[in-house]
Amino acid sequence: MTMPSRSKHTILLDCGTSYAKVHYCGTGRRRIIPARDIMRHPDRYTVAAATGHNAGVRAQTRVNELVALAHGGLALIPDKNFTLLDCGARDVKFVKVRNRKVRGMDWNTECGAFTGQVIELLARYFDMDASAPPASTGRLPVVCGVLGMTAMFDRIAQGAPHEVAFSEFLRGIAFNCQTLVGRPDVLYLSGGLCMNNTFVNSFSCEVRPLGRFVLLDGLLRATDPAQDH
Repeated sequence: MTMPSRSKHTILLDCGTSYAKVHYCGTGRRRIIPARDIMRHPDRYTVAAATGHNAGVRAQTRVNELVALAHGGLALIPDKNFTLLDCGARDVKFVKVRNRKVRGMDWNTECGAFTGQVIELLARYFDMDASAPPASTGRLPVVCGVLGMTAMFDRIAQGAPHEVAFSEFLRGIAFNCQTLVGRPDVLYLSGGLCMNNTFVNSFSCEVRPLGRFVLLDGLLRATDPAQDH
């Protein structure tokens, strides 16, 4: 007996290292799934446009992550001037907008190396409450996520409680991120770490989290000719 063919969903895709953010074009529904599910079953979807580290999953259109981030910021943020930082699993990237025009963008795969992945793994390992306030006002001199983890375990070996060492690690990451973007008074934040209040509260400036779908909003704006670019 011949099985009926499974209809494909047309999607916009932000496919990162750990997770994929999916926008279903027909319904506007969104969800987050492991990136490996997209990589293993690319034939289940028609990818109209994609961004992210694993964007080359038979996408009809590929959009650079910084371009998608800039479009997402312009779609979601009403301010004339703003700085938007995206903390991903394997890097950090940012855009600066002045008078609603992009005036700067860059990313850092060294200081931000595996920042999101390491924080997520450590939070699970220590069973940390992501809504808890920082347990320390100190910070570790974090060069990157991996080396910062080594420094954090050194602090624990010296007798520091793991909550304190983890908090100092997060504050070190936050300090690096602020330095990377020029230490603005207000910083918009994109990515999964928006959900980690401990990380958000580790910054010394005002942080306004935008959630995990900013790059999807950027894809919508970048690929829709009706949008005012």
